[in-house]
Amino acid sequence: MASSLAVIPWNAESNKAVTKIDENSRPEGGKWALLLKAIRSPTSGRTLDQVYTTLGKALETQANRAAYALGLGPQVVAQKIKVYFGNGDETIQRLELLATTVPPKLEKRCLKLMKYALPTESANVQCQAFENIVHLVTSFPGLRVVFLRTKFLNASPPLDTISQLWDRSLGCLNEDWEFWKILAATCLSECANSTIVEGSSISDLTNCQYGGLSVVEQLMVQHDCSDSQYSSALSLRYLGGILGFPVFWQDMGETHSYVVNKLCFKLVKVFKDIGVDILALGPIEESVPPFDYEGVDLLATNILTGVLCWFNKLNQNDWAKQPWYETFKEVVQLLRKPRAGELLPHSSACAASSFEEKLPTVFEDAELELVVDG
Repeated sequence: MASSLAVIPWNAESNKAVTKIDENSRPEGGKWALLLKAIRSPTSGRTLDQVYTTLGKALETQANRAAYALGLGPQVVAQKIKVYFGNGDETIQRLELLATTVPPKLEKRCLKLMKYALPTESANVQCQAFENIVHLVTSFPGLRVVFLRTKFLNASPPLDTISQLWDRSLGCLNEDWEFWKILAATCLSECANSTIVEGSSISDLTNCQYGGLSVVEQLMVQHDCSDSQYSSALSLRYLGGILGFPVFWQDMGETHSYVVNKLCFKLVKVFKDIGVDILALGPIEESVPPFDYEGVDLLATNILTGVLCWFNKLNQNDWAKQPWYETFKEVVQLLRKPRAGELLPHSSACAASSFEEKLPTVFEDAELELVVDG
């Protein structure tokens, strides 16, 4: 046949025989049910390419699930690394220890995660590895150096070297894959944010009391000054990581309160930059470039969680007297906008539920634009 595209002749009886499966094998259906339904559908002009594409995606999904069940895959490895660092004081202790010694098991897991970023893996697995590398490096200061010591890098390579190491022979697959590849490579190679974070002791990361700008304030300045979207995204990621430490929120002093006010002001600006305040659902532009919404969502969630602790410690009569109160109210109000639920699902859900008694929702009539693909 001259073309790779061929019309599949439909024979109801023969196709029933080919596609018949045990009805009890998987009652809920899922991807396989969709695949079989697609094959059975008597649509004229169906091509082999379409069937192979559907089958390939279904097989990849099944393989990923099987790998997860066997304790394999980037998500599982990343989770084990998170478990090693623990929570609360244990996290701080292990991060301080990381400055002097790297446990062999942790080093082995970082190496394993880096393997999943290589082009020998599927593009989907690679992308998962990229996302997890970004999350881990910015959540656990000092871990970047451990990744850089793996045999795949074995130094401090520039961005282009790391990017080429991960490139696929067929080139860029899609914008999302390329975005996460460059963000992960930037996360491992850039110095602007990492120097600020790694140049401070773990205790100083959450300290806003000593002279000069605190680490948190320096990261906010870096976010404003950066001319790279990737470096800016990492500034917010590092901020989210630091604010995820409960020790940051133990200090309710004046200096800390003003820093939190700056953070809330920063969030409001970021929210408006990504269109959270727009009364619309669905894509508002024909082509929206990839963006690290997860990083913004994490930062917002950690701020909400920390400020909620402050609310619970303060007398209700003192809430409105806090330097951060009015700006924080605006953060919560923006997160209750319809579009926030699409872009920032976790922080939006937190703002809608955890703060209803403290900052009741104000309802108003408004026209909502609903954009539908088609």
